[in-house]
Amino acid sequence: MNAKKIGFWTVVILIVLFIVDGDRWTFLPQSMRDASYQSRTFLVGLWPDWLKPKDRDQQRQEQIEQLER
Repeated sequence: MNAKKIGFWTVVILIVLFIVDGDRWTFLPQSMRDASYQSRTFLVGLWPDWLKPKDRDQQRQEQIEQLER
């Protein structure tokens, strides 16, 4: 690997770390921590509904309530 590839992957890793964990880095100004949080919520919002985990307990509770009626 040459220096350009190493630099590219280093920047990519830093961006991913910032998005995932940047809001807990206390040495950053509050505006940068807010940007990290907003970036993460934006990316999570891009996932389709069928990929998001389902709350199976809620479905089970609804089934139990239907049986009790």
